[in-house]
Amino acid sequence: MPNLLDLVNIRRSQNLSLVRLEKIKQQGSPYYSYSMPVTAAGASANFDVEHQFPAARKYFPLDWIEVQNADTTIGLTLVINGESSFPVPPNSIRSIDNQAIWHVRLTNNHAANPTVLGNVIATVQRQAETIDSWARKQ
Repeated sequence: MPNLLDLVNIRRSQNLSLVRLEKIKQQGSPYYSYSMPVTAAGASANFDVEHQFPAARKYFPLDWIEVQNADTTIGLTLVINGESSFPVPPNSIRSIDNQAIWHVRLTNNHAANPTVLGNVIATVQRQAETIDSWARKQ
């Protein structure tokens, strides 16, 4: 049977968890960036958010991704969680939000050329809760 001190400590840890959750809702998470390695034509680069960014675990699920494709000739396909597929044209930025992000795959769609290191950057984050996102939940 727990004593009074144990009950106080349990209550205190629950309060800290609630405070942390409210802070995440109000401020979101930091940005976590992944630079796509050199990828051959038709090949893919994959990453699991949990393994690539261990510090992001306390913010799960991350719900926003932005892919910056600075390559002028190579188009990409962004696949989130093995389900949703989005084209990322050459020399463009593609943002997706309001979707839990656990696994990301970026595929080089070019027939012959590989991607260049540093030209493709994927950034993920848990966004702060806005009045619109709060209203959608109601």
